[in-house]
Amino acid sequence: MSEAIALALVVENLTIDIDGASVVDGVSFAVEAGEVMALVGESGCGKSLTAFALLGLLPDVATIVEGRITLDGLDLSSLSEREMQRVRGNRLSIIFQEPTASLDPLATVGAQIAEAYTVHHGVGRSLARAKARDMLVAVGIPDPDRRLTQFPFELSGGMCQRIMIAIALICAPRVLVADEPTTALDVTIQAQILDLMKRLVAERGTGIVLITHDMGVVATIADRVAVMYAGRIAEIAPVEELFARPSHPYTALLLASVPGRDQPPKQPLATIDGQVPAADRLGEGCRFVDRCPVAGDRCRSEAPPLVECAPGHRAACWHRDRVAGLAGIAA
Repeated sequence: MSEAIALALVVENLTIDIDGASVVDGVSFAVEAGEVMALVGESGCGKSLTAFALLGLLPDVATIVEGRITLDGLDLSSLSEREMQRVRGNRLSIIFQEPTASLDPLATVGAQIAEAYTVHHGVGRSLARAKARDMLVAVGIPDPDRRLTQFPFELSGGMCQRIMIAIALICAPRVLVADEPTTALDVTIQAQILDLMKRLVAERGTGIVLITHDMGVVATIADRVAVMYAGRIAEIAPVEELFARPSHPYTALLLASVPGRDQPPKQPLATIDGQVPAADRLGEGCRFVDRCPVAGDRCRSEAPPLVECAPGHRAACWHRDRVAGLAGIAA
């Protein structure tokens, strides 16, 4: 399969400014059909802004100043809002972070699922309702006929998340953006949602951009991972390669901070000192320099490029040869 056919979504050099500061800076990645690409990092690293940019949903204070976003060759960044409305919810959909806040409390579940199908396909009410029922079955909600008539407040958090997935998938999008889809769910429901997403990807060939800070979720569902820090991609690699051989200090410290099964009960959890810098307080060099245990003088004066360190594995660090020892430092 050629690259032009395989790639569903391509993001090239995406740069987003707020008040003159680059909150997303030169981000590039691609998502194949049937692939899960995870964007990971702490809060404030630019993950959600990147996701909203894909769908043309940036807040008014944020502006795309450079870059290109294409979906099956269609340049989304050149579309008007009216043209984007034909794409959004149809060929490109999103699962928002808080389902109970995203669903309309005054509309039934059936009406909310059917709405996107009616808008994009121009079908009648009965056909849209039948399609909505099929989607409830597809996402594993029992007694679908009764659920269609219920309101979101009558359902559990896990069911509301499944409703959001049904809304996002009813038009069979090429790419689904999932912004922290398991936030605030207990571990049992989280596992069910992840299994559901994996099944739908396998059955429908949908590409997924997964926004998360949870490395456990990444290990469960992702095919490839892009680690973001302070608006830039620090490292990008297949998931097995990233977990086995992290090549950026930030990635290594993130992985070291994940509690292990054999960790003694009273042993303190590993942490990364400091916090993500504000976009208007960034220097010329590496953005991780103030928190990095292996940083040198060059790191402060010169930003490292994102270079290949193995097939399909790229990292932006001047001291990649010193990253392997960071697990011990973090612990």
